[in-house]
Amino acid sequence: MSCQVELFADCGDISSLGRALFIPEKEDTSWLSQCTVSLSPCGNLLGVGYRNRLCLLTSQWIRSTDRNTYLISWSGTMPANITSMLALSICPSHHSSQNGPDWFCIIIGFNNGSVGFYTNTGHQLSLEKLDETPVLKISCHTGSYGTLPDDIHVLFSTCVCILTGASLFQLLRNAKAQLAKVQAGIQETYSVDNRGLGVRKWSFSEQDMINDAAVVGLELKNSYDHLLAASTYGGYDTWYRSIPPMNTLILGAGTRPFVGFHYALEGGTAPPLQDVARAVAHKIKSALPGWLGGGGGGGGGGAEAAPAERAAARAEPLSLRAGLKDPARAGTSVVVSPDRRLAAVSDGLGRVSVLDVARGHLVRLFKGHRDAQCAFLQVFEQDSKKPQLSVIKEVRRATFLIIYNPKKGLIDIRLMQRGNRVAVFTATKNGQLLYNTCGLVGAEKSYTHKKLNLPEFQCVLIDPDGKLKKFTIPFFYALEGEHSDRSKDLHILRDLREFVKKNLTTVENYENDIVEKAEKLKTVELQKHCLEMLVRNYEIPPKIVISCLTLFWENIEKLEKLTEQEEKIKRFFANLALLTLFYRNINNENTDDMTELMIKIYSYLKIDCMEELSVDEKQGNDLDFHLLEDDNCILERLLILSQENGYKEHHPRVKFAENKSHKYKELVSCFLVEDSSGYLSLKPELPQEKINTLAADVFKSIFEIKDIAKLSDFLKKSVTDPKDIVKLVIMHLMNMPLEEISLDLIEKLITVLYYASKATEEATKISYNEISPWWQSIRDLLVDMSCPLRSMIVAMACKSVGKIYEIKCSEGEEEAWESLTTENAKWGMLIGKLEDISLLTIILMFKDTFDGNCLPKLQFDDISINLKYIYSRGKGSVTELIAKWLCSMGVVPEAVVANELMENRASSYEDESDDDSASYPFIENNRVHVDNNPKIFKWLSLLRQQFPLSTSSNYILSNMCWEYAMAWQKDMQHTDKLNVVIDCLKNISDTHLRLGLFAIIWSTYIRQIFEASCKLVNKVGKMPKEPLCLQDVGFGNTVMVKFLETTTRYLDEFLKCSQLPMDQDKREIQFEKIWDESNPSLMEVAQDTKRVNGDILSLNYQISCTIYYQCHFNVKSSKPLDTLYDIDYQYIFEALTGSVVSRNISMRGSEKLQNPRMKFVTKLVRAAVETVTASDDRGGYNSAECEEWMERVAVLAELWNIDADFLKRQQVVGLYHLGYDTLAAEAITRLRSPEPALAPLLAISIQRLKRSLEHSRDQPEWIVCVPPHMYKRLQTTVLDSSIPAHPCLETTIIVLQTILLQLEKKTKEGTADLQNIKLAQLIIESCQVLIRKKL
Repeated sequence: MSCQVELFADCGDISSLGRALFIPEKEDTSWLSQCTVSLSPCGNLLGVGYRNRLCLLTSQWIRSTDRNTYLISWSGTMPANITSMLALSICPSHHSSQNGPDWFCIIIGFNNGSVGFYTNTGHQLSLEKLDETPVLKISCHTGSYGTLPDDIHVLFSTCVCILTGASLFQLLRNAKAQLAKVQAGIQETYSVDNRGLGVRKWSFSEQDMINDAAVVGLELKNSYDHLLAASTYGGYDTWYRSIPPMNTLILGAGTRPFVGFHYALEGGTAPPLQDVARAVAHKIKSALPGWLGGGGGGGGGGAEAAPAERAAARAEPLSLRAGLKDPARAGTSVVVSPDRRLAAVSDGLGRVSVLDVARGHLVRLFKGHRDAQCAFLQVFEQDSKKPQLSVIKEVRRATFLIIYNPKKGLIDIRLMQRGNRVAVFTATKNGQLLYNTCGLVGAEKSYTHKKLNLPEFQCVLIDPDGKLKKFTIPFFYALEGEHSDRSKDLHILRDLREFVKKNLTTVENYENDIVEKAEKLKTVELQKHCLEMLVRNYEIPPKIVISCLTLFWENIEKLEKLTEQEEKIKRFFANLALLTLFYRNINNENTDDMTELMIKIYSYLKIDCMEELSVDEKQGNDLDFHLLEDDNCILERLLILSQENGYKEHHPRVKFAENKSHKYKELVSCFLVEDSSGYLSLKPELPQEKINTLAADVFKSIFEIKDIAKLSDFLKKSVTDPKDIVKLVIMHLMNMPLEEISLDLIEKLITVLYYASKATEEATKISYNEISPWWQSIRDLLVDMSCPLRSMIVAMACKSVGKIYEIKCSEGEEEAWESLTTENAKWGMLIGKLEDISLLTIILMFKDTFDGNCLPKLQFDDISINLKYIYSRGKGSVTELIAKWLCSMGVVPEAVVANELMENRASSYEDESDDDSASYPFIENNRVHVDNNPKIFKWLSLLRQQFPLSTSSNYILSNMCWEYAMAWQKDMQHTDKLNVVIDCLKNISDTHLRLGLFAIIWSTYIRQIFEASCKLVNKVGKMPKEPLCLQDVGFGNTVMVKFLETTTRYLDEFLKCSQLPMDQDKREIQFEKIWDESNPSLMEVAQDTKRVNGDILSLNYQISCTIYYQCHFNVKSSKPLDTLYDIDYQYIFEALTGSVVSRNISMRGSEKLQNPRMKFVTKLVRAAVETVTASDDRGGYNSAECEEWMERVAVLAELWNIDADFLKRQQVVGLYHLGYDTLAAEAITRLRSPEPALAPLLAISIQRLKRSLEHSRDQPEWIVCVPPHMYKRLQTTVLDSSIPAHPCLETTIIVLQTILLQLEKKTKEGTADLQNIKLAQLIIESCQVLIRKKL
């Protein structure tokens, strides 16, 4: 790649542009050179001005010409003739993904000294009058990295004005916003307040004429230079500043001197006194009200006053400190390099002078360039034209000077580091050289550039016919020696990349062009990069890679002494050639063009592989590539089962490469080509998707080899690891659909495995009593494979190959081999295990709906079940998977137990008459579950045959308990899953196992939530509100009641199980001999769990009953765990799990607890009585729920040592109090001691008489009918509003007569309360009178 001047855009029809500018048709064809032209930094906008006409052109991509064309987007007339122009790209206010300009601003200088600011739509934003003379030039210099202040420099013949960027672009943004409002119709006119615009004006002095000038910027001098200048100008005793002042340097080109170095002191001089007085007077006047003649507020409803005019900037003189004096020479133009270190000055004598700006020295002088136009071009070493700011300091750059001679039409490019000529080009005459020195401008403080803020085109040549050309200079033109060779190679590599990207492989001479370009590469490192690029990035056939590789190998062999890096690259070349040879061989390609190269490579690697490896064709034909007979039967059985079950697996979809070049790219990218080990092997950590693609390609290629017997020859010649090729073949077989694996494919697989393994002696030499490490690695691979059925097929194929080698090794030996060798036994054991897991996998894929009252169905995610999974999960993994499978269908535990019992009975040949066995009733009660779901239990029976120990019903139910407990923990809203845990535990026949499971499930899943619930209720003293429950427990109060109910049931069953006799010893937990060593299973952990303390368990059950009953009936009881128990409840919770040191406790509560407990039980009884409801059937009552709760409360009362008769009396009183007299009379008969119940019943009866008096139609008559002392007692009794309003006097009589009768039967003479008995009889008589008189 060389230095170039490339056409990148044009102005379309140049005549239409001339007409828009009002160019006379008879005008010279080079009229464009007389126009003022400016290109925006990003290259999207081109401004062309002629006299008072302005055209703005926008770039547009034209597909037919394959380049940009600038089309006229706006044209118009300006207020004066245009003398200079600058198109700017305004930076966006906020970051965006485009990283482009927000809008464009065109700054135009007129011949009347004004400067106008316009949008790209031609709308004027502002117009500033800066001087009376024409504007010579407008420029902006943002520096080498685009980070300098974006001030605008406006040059006049006698002065230069600096417009501060910070104030200018804020002013322009405000003006554009107002313009948008006018265009949208929000406001009629807009005005711009330009008083905030910062303008500095410096006038030239001591230089006769200024033709051009350039603002270099701040000059920061060191202390030595400052002291030297002070003593030189003022003498050794002069006064000087301790800190060097900051000066702005402006280079002026003209006459006497022809180059002047003008300095302006930064910060300016103090303003004259009259200016200060004028400013103060203006402030005072502005503060006065309008009626007093001031400019303050006042006013009528006239139009809005226009903003005050900005005061004209006062010019400050520049100091000419130095210059290049040549009276005969006049400077015509001056340009400054992007880094501000160099300046190029053209003069009237046809010379171009290059100045060192910092020192003021003339460093270069080029002759023969009359009326020259100059520009600097900055080139970076990186590929990107705009490197990242974060790495810019590490990137080298070079500066070139471009000199354009419009008279001769020549372009001269010079390197500034050495001044030598880089290139000379012939160009059209009378063009213009456009030099851009700024990037995006107007950025706000919050905006940061990620890349260098440089113009898209630093230098552009525009021809008279409107064609725009850019300059491309490779960085290596700035280098010398070795660095130059590397840089040239880099550019050749880029050129090659572009060539390959733009051209198709079908192009004529495609291969020759690539080889020619590659032949130019000199450095070994970049030759390697070239090969990597051709192999990995593009669709290059291997033949072209080999052609380039042959050239590179010849070059590297010519080197006398190789460095360590070059030696590695040479090894890379050799490995790439070997891998390419293997690829071409397995794809049946002709490799004659590689013969000479491979001879050299084998010589370098010291390998003797060029002789054809002999293949005993006759022996190959006699070999039996078939599965062994036993293996064939096993495989046939499993395939039939899989078809019967509709076995479908989710296997990855493998795409074969679209063409051979992609296959080649995948192959090379997956192998360790840069490794210096013996064999070519796969990279260790490849993504699975990449391995699958490579495996598919290799599998397809190998199985399509014309002569498969040559595979071992291919592997040896290419020094490729046969084990990796075998692994790739196995990997693809694992991804193939099962229906595509036929017997023919398996036999072809055996053939491939045989000839692939034949390439290494490690696989072929098998001793009868030794294990082959080579084949052991294959077995380890099969253990890790995801599909056990396919792994079993491969294992059977490998076993067949091993059998062939065993036969070959035994031929020539006098002593015959044992019938079962160590290798054969290893394969047999592996196949047996894979058979078991394959059957398990096939069955677990079956899903059905359980017919009957099923359990809640759990989610059974698709698990990749392989031998490694079973190994790693331990002994209980098979049982766990079966339990998950049953839970996913909702199979009830009774069905699992019944199925096992039925199979055991069938296998033991029991007689039909043996109906009195213990299992017979259970089987008959639950046989329906098995009979209604034949498919499920058919597959379960198959699993029981394959895994007789792991499928014990106790083991399965144990894992089902665990699965449902885990499912409840994940979603505690559904307490039905916790109830299923209890049902499963109840059906486990092994008491030791069941008790251990009760303990570990409690401590693992339930205890923490139970403890939190109890503490919450204890704190609140009643049923907590919903938000409080959600905060402390994680579910609502309704769910909490259900949870407490389930917990009470759980602890009840737990307590009953712990009270069972433990006469029998613990049974040994047994599993199949798949596992050598593993972690203990769930059953082993449960059986070894320490037995819980019965008293602690009983206390937990009591607490659970207390909290549950309180929440269910919403009974208020302050701190029940503190008032009803004298043992620390925290200890009770923790002692059940064995997490605290045990201590002696008394189950008999202290005397102080008796009264609170009796009160609490009384509240529960009253709440239970309230559950009685009236029945529609002949005035009866529904009391079943009440009786059920009375039984529950009676159990708790018994544990608390509360008399059962006390509960019954409270029930009688409660029933009678609520008006359920029939039930109360019945309950009285069950009292053991009825006497204590008489007093409360009489009190309720008095209340009933008072209610009867209230609702009587004739109260005087009612009063007369009762005895006087009875009426007096009624008057002194306070009415209880809870007594029913209309009591039934007939049933009242029955209840009182019943208790009097029971007193007579169950009370000894002399102990009865005669006074209450007489009162009862009196009430009975009064009721009878009232009933008779219907009062």
